[in-house]
Amino acid sequence: MSELRLTDFYCNVSGDRARELLFLYGSKGEFLIRPSESNPFDHTISIHRGGRVTHVKLSGKGGIHRLPTGDEFINLCALVQHLMDTPNLLCEKDGVFIEVTHPVKIAAPESVVNIGQDRFFHIDINGLEAEELLSEEPNGTFLIRESTSVPGEYALSVKNEDTTLHVRIYHDENKFRIVPKDNFRSLAELIENYKNIPMVQYTGTVVKLKQPLLSTKFTAASVDDRIEALIKTAKKPNARDGIAEEFDKIHHDKSCSLYVSCKEGRKPENVRKNRYRNVVPFDHTRIKLRPLDPETATSEFSDYVNANLVKVLSNVPCYSEFTGIEKRYISTQGCLQHTIGDFWHMIWQENVRIIVMTTKETERGRLKCSVYWPNRGEEHRYGQNHEFRVRLNREESKGEYVVRQLELAYLKKGESIPTAVRHVYHYQFLAWEDNGCPSDAVLIFMEEINRCAVPRCPPDCGPMLVHCSAGIGRTGTYIVLDILIEKIKQIGPHCSIDIPKTVRMVREQRATMVQTEAQYRFIYYAISTYMKMWRKEHALNEITNALPPPTVPYDDPDDELESNEEYESEEDSDGS
Repeated sequence: MSELRLTDFYCNVSGDRARELLFLYGSKGEFLIRPSESNPFDHTISIHRGGRVTHVKLSGKGGIHRLPTGDEFINLCALVQHLMDTPNLLCEKDGVFIEVTHPVKIAAPESVVNIGQDRFFHIDINGLEAEELLSEEPNGTFLIRESTSVPGEYALSVKNEDTTLHVRIYHDENKFRIVPKDNFRSLAELIENYKNIPMVQYTGTVVKLKQPLLSTKFTAASVDDRIEALIKTAKKPNARDGIAEEFDKIHHDKSCSLYVSCKEGRKPENVRKNRYRNVVPFDHTRIKLRPLDPETATSEFSDYVNANLVKVLSNVPCYSEFTGIEKRYISTQGCLQHTIGDFWHMIWQENVRIIVMTTKETERGRLKCSVYWPNRGEEHRYGQNHEFRVRLNREESKGEYVVRQLELAYLKKGESIPTAVRHVYHYQFLAWEDNGCPSDAVLIFMEEINRCAVPRCPPDCGPMLVHCSAGIGRTGTYIVLDILIEKIKQIGPHCSIDIPKTVRMVREQRATMVQTEAQYRFIYYAISTYMKMWRKEHALNEITNALPPPTVPYDDPDDELESNEEYESEEDSDGS
């Protein structure tokens, strides 16, 4: 998984509230770190012990964070990683080990202060990374980031006289300040003030804030605030807002495809296999058909099909934030009548077990995709030698989508008994019109696939196949959304997501994925809908019974980890 961030484990809460949160959301061994209420330089780790919570003080003198064991760390992230990597590091006075597993995953309203919605706010970067980002920008360009040395505080990084300055922003009692007289309710207010009244260094140098370096990364939990920040940039009626600006920047970025070859799809013998003349696959990621039975392959055999392999490129440094997310797809066009055989050849060759179809066969009088499956009770044969037999075993309408279970068999030429038979799950979404789509319906559709079909597939199955008509618009939108939601599921609502970067990642593998501004905008609103569904699922009234009574079920208050020669601790009852 990606490296730890402060927001993964840090909560600005009291000891009593830490205890409540751990019992509400956590299990034995899970923990959070919070400020110490007895010393502003120290912190406290609160650990779920099963029937109780133990609080252990972490010294923070001189900017160095120390465990009771004496181990020292330059930041809390390194300290927490060490705790997670070193079992049985902490123990009580009597030698009983304190189990420490991983940070508790707390509902977004509790764990996330939605500061990162402002477009000038950059999450997951340190001072050196800020300097690198600002290095090519003009003087006066600025950004705000989390402080890496003081949890809960922030830093203003600004390009001034061809160098980068870092200015500390204090955050206490829900107010922001750079100098003691400041008293701003938000970072946006603070920035607006210093844009109008420039800062002056003690050397007399004037520091002007001219233009922000806009970030596209935000926490999933703050998606509604990010949408609001993007929309409000359109101050005039019919003006283009921040979402439209982001899409325009992606759409006119030729770096994804400028030097990419598409020769195969433009060959005369292959042009007729493309549903749209301007939608052809990249050569470096295209699916190449192979003869399944070389002995019967003819000279007419072609390896071309309009399809690309699209996957999460976590091994590429600029996409390392996706580490741990194993997602692979085949993105392809809707079948033409004369390419159905190639389609089933690809399904068999790549061991595809799930097909996601995001279009109707015909929409507004236009043919979007030829029907490539039989009716119930029928079987069809496809392929150059009719080697693929397809049967429809089951079909179930679920309102906005249809679920089909297909039986795909491969028969060698001249044989009547299949070499092998596979089950393929076919999901067709019916409510996705080009002029709009209900986001909750798509999410329910997606969850049905990931919850029901994926677990039924064999371990060695191939990628999920997704198609619409051209295989770039709705297909790209579905794939990007599936990747982002998988990241939120794995890491939690505090995870950072970057929609433009995710779109660029899939566009490097198939051209023009997420084809229109409306589809790009839909991704934002679908993530918003998903987070609303997440919050509803994790609502406090559904888990109130998990909260133990206020009194810890132990008679001896000294049963907590108390002060001794090895450790400093804070009692569960002192509210620190």
